[in-house]
Amino acid sequence: MAFPDSNRRKQRACLALAAAAFVLTMLPQARAAAEDDVLQQAVNYIFTGSTEPQDGPEIVDRKSCVVVVPEPKFKRYARYYLGRFKMDVSRISKKYSGHDVSHELEVEGDSVVLEFLKSDKKTVDYGFKSAHIALPGNIDRTEKALALIFAEYCKAEKPRTPF
Repeated sequence: MAFPDSNRRKQRACLALAAAAFVLTMLPQARAAAEDDVLQQAVNYIFTGSTEPQDGPEIVDRKSCVVVVPEPKFKRYARYYLGRFKMDVSRISKKYSGHDVSHELEVEGDSVVLEFLKSDKKTVDYGFKSAHIALPGNIDRTEKALALIFAEYCKAEKPRTPF
Protein backbone atom coordinates (compact mmCIF):
# COMPACT_ATOMS: atom_id res chain seq x y z
CA MET A 1 0.00 0.00 0.00
CA ALA A 2 3.01 2.35 -0.19
CA PHE A 3 2.24 3.01 -3.84
CA PRO A 4 -1.01 5.01 -3.31
CA ASP A 5 0.58 7.19 -0.57
CA SER A 6 3.41 8.19 -2.90
CA ASN A 7 0.85 9.16 -5.58
CA ARG A 8 -1.01 11.33 -3.07
CA ARG A 9 2.21 13.06 -2.09
CA LYS A 10 3.00 13.71 -5.73
CA GLN A 11 -0.52 15.09 -6.30
CA ARG A 12 -0.26 17.34 -3.25
CA ALA A 13 3.16 18.56 -4.31
CA CYS A 14 1.87 19.30 -7.82
CA LEU A 15 -1.15 21.14 -6.41
CA ALA A 16 1.03 23.16 -4.07
CA LEU A 17 3.41 24.01 -6.93
CA ALA A 18 0.50 25.01 -9.19
CA ALA A 19 -1.01 27.19 -6.44
CA ALA A 20 2.34 28.91 -5.82
CA ALA A 21 2.81 29.52 -9.55
CA PHE A 22 -0.69 30.99 -9.79
CA VAL A 23 -0.07 33.35 -6.86
CA LEU A 24 3.27 34.46 -8.29
CA THR A 25 1.74 35.24 -11.68
CA MET A 26 -1.09 37.22 -10.08
CA LEU A 27 1.14 39.50 -7.97
CA PRO A 28 2.47 41.63 -10.89
CA GLN A 29 -1.06 41.92 -12.28
CA ALA A 30 -2.42 43.03 -8.90
CA ARG A 31 0.39 45.59 -8.62
CA ALA A 32 -0.36 46.85 -12.16
CA ALA A 33 -4.08 47.07 -11.33
CA ALA A 34 -3.29 49.19 -8.27
CA GLU A 35 -1.13 51.49 -10.41
CA ASP A 36 -3.88 51.67 -13.01
CA ASP A 37 -6.32 52.65 -10.30
CA VAL A 38 -4.09 55.63 -9.50
CA LEU A 39 -4.15 56.64 -13.16
CA GLN A 40 -7.93 56.20 -13.31
CA GLN A 41 -8.41 58.26 -10.15
CA ALA A 42 -6.21 61.05 -11.49
CA VAL A 43 -8.06 61.09 -14.82
CA ASN A 44 -11.39 61.05 -12.97
CA TYR A 45 -10.35 64.01 -10.84
CA ILE A 46 -9.19 66.13 -13.75
CA PHE A 47 -12.38 65.71 -15.76
CA THR A 48 -14.98 65.51 -12.96
CA GLY A 49 -13.47 66.92 -9.76
CA SER A 50 -14.02 63.56 -8.05
CA THR A 51 -11.85 60.43 -7.81
CA GLU A 52 -14.90 58.15 -7.97
CA PRO A 53 -17.58 59.76 -10.16
CA GLN A 54 -20.85 58.04 -11.10
CA ASP A 55 -20.44 58.28 -14.88
CA GLY A 56 -16.78 59.15 -15.24
CA PRO A 57 -14.11 59.00 -17.90
CA GLU A 58 -13.08 55.67 -19.37
CA ILE A 59 -9.44 54.95 -20.21
CA VAL A 60 -9.80 53.10 -23.50
CA ASP A 61 -6.08 52.73 -24.32
CA ARG A 62 -3.64 52.89 -21.40
CA LYS A 63 -0.52 52.62 -23.55
CA SER A 64 -1.47 55.61 -25.73
CA CYS A 65 -3.36 57.38 -22.92
CA VAL A 66 -6.68 57.69 -24.72
CA VAL A 67 -9.63 58.70 -22.55
CA VAL A 68 -13.33 58.89 -23.43
CA VAL A 69 -15.36 61.34 -21.36
CA PRO A 70 -19.18 61.41 -21.42
CA GLU A 71 -20.83 64.74 -22.17
CA PRO A 72 -24.48 64.11 -21.21
CA LYS A 73 -25.48 67.71 -21.82
CA PHE A 74 -24.76 67.28 -25.54
CA LYS A 75 -25.55 63.51 -25.67
CA ARG A 76 -22.08 62.73 -26.98
CA TYR A 77 -18.61 61.71 -25.86
CA ALA A 78 -15.24 63.42 -26.06
CA ARG A 79 -12.12 61.35 -26.78
CA TYR A 80 -8.89 62.90 -25.52
CA TYR A 81 -5.46 61.74 -26.66
CA LEU A 82 -3.47 62.64 -23.52
CA GLY A 83 -0.22 61.32 -24.97
CA ARG A 84 -0.45 63.95 -27.72
CA PHE A 85 -0.81 66.89 -25.32
CA LYS A 86 2.12 69.30 -25.49
CA MET A 87 2.23 69.94 -21.77
CA ASP A 88 5.29 72.19 -22.07
CA VAL A 89 3.11 74.82 -23.78
CA SER A 90 -0.16 74.10 -21.96
CA ARG A 91 -1.57 76.47 -19.40
CA ILE A 92 -4.26 76.69 -16.78
CA SER A 93 -6.35 79.83 -17.08
CA LYS A 94 -8.81 81.36 -14.62
CA LYS A 95 -12.32 82.45 -15.47
CA TYR A 96 -14.20 84.77 -13.17
CA SER A 97 -17.95 84.87 -12.67
CA GLY A 98 -18.56 87.35 -9.89
CA HIS A 99 -16.77 85.96 -6.84
CA ASP A 100 -16.55 82.47 -8.33
CA VAL A 101 -13.35 81.35 -10.04
CA SER A 102 -13.22 78.39 -12.40
CA HIS A 103 -10.18 76.93 -14.11
CA GLU A 104 -9.56 75.61 -17.58
CA LEU A 105 -6.68 73.62 -19.05
CA GLU A 106 -5.64 74.86 -22.48
CA VAL A 107 -3.68 72.28 -24.48
CA GLU A 108 -2.55 71.71 -28.04
CA GLY A 109 -0.77 69.05 -30.03
CA ASP A 110 0.84 68.36 -33.38
CA SER A 111 -2.06 66.07 -34.28
CA VAL A 112 -5.65 65.70 -33.10
CA VAL A 113 -5.92 65.85 -29.28
CA LEU A 114 -9.72 65.95 -29.00
CA GLU A 115 -12.45 64.20 -30.97
CA PHE A 116 -16.16 64.52 -30.38
CA LEU A 117 -17.92 61.18 -30.77
CA LYS A 118 -21.55 60.32 -31.38
CA SER A 119 -23.49 58.39 -28.73
CA ASP A 120 -22.13 55.04 -30.04
CA LYS A 121 -18.63 56.08 -28.76
CA LYS A 122 -17.11 55.17 -32.15
CA THR A 123 -18.32 57.54 -34.84
CA VAL A 124 -16.20 60.70 -34.94
CA ASP A 125 -18.07 63.96 -35.54
CA TYR A 126 -14.99 66.17 -35.66
CA GLY A 127 -11.60 66.65 -34.05
CA PHE A 128 -9.27 69.42 -32.96
CA LYS A 129 -5.54 69.95 -32.45
CA SER A 130 -6.27 72.05 -29.36
CA ALA A 131 -8.68 71.81 -26.46
CA HIS A 132 -10.03 73.80 -23.52
CA ILE A 133 -10.84 71.43 -20.67
CA ALA A 134 -12.89 72.64 -17.72
CA LEU A 135 -11.27 71.70 -14.40
CA PRO A 136 -14.09 71.34 -11.84
CA GLY A 137 -12.03 70.21 -8.84
CA ASN A 138 -9.71 71.90 -6.38
CA ILE A 139 -6.95 73.46 -8.50
CA ASP A 140 -4.11 72.26 -6.25
CA ARG A 141 -5.31 68.64 -6.41
CA THR A 142 -5.91 69.00 -10.15
CA GLU A 143 -2.35 70.22 -10.71
CA LYS A 144 -1.03 67.25 -8.70
CA ALA A 145 -3.16 64.86 -10.78
CA LEU A 146 -1.90 66.45 -14.02
CA ALA A 147 1.72 66.23 -12.84
CA LEU A 148 1.26 62.56 -11.91
CA ILE A 149 -0.38 61.65 -15.21
CA PHE A 150 2.17 63.33 -17.43
CA ALA A 151 5.24 62.39 -15.40
CA GLU A 152 4.36 58.74 -14.79
CA TYR A 153 1.85 57.50 -17.35
CA CYS A 154 1.32 59.67 -20.43
CA LYS A 155 4.64 60.69 -21.85
CA ALA A 156 4.38 63.04 -24.82
CA GLU A 157 4.51 61.39 -28.23
CA LYS A 158 7.56 62.14 -30.26
CA PRO A 159 6.79 64.50 -33.17
CA ARG A 160 6.57 62.82 -36.54
CA THR A 161 9.11 63.76 -39.15
CA PRO A 162 7.69 65.23 -42.36
CA PHE A 163 9.57 62.67 -44.48
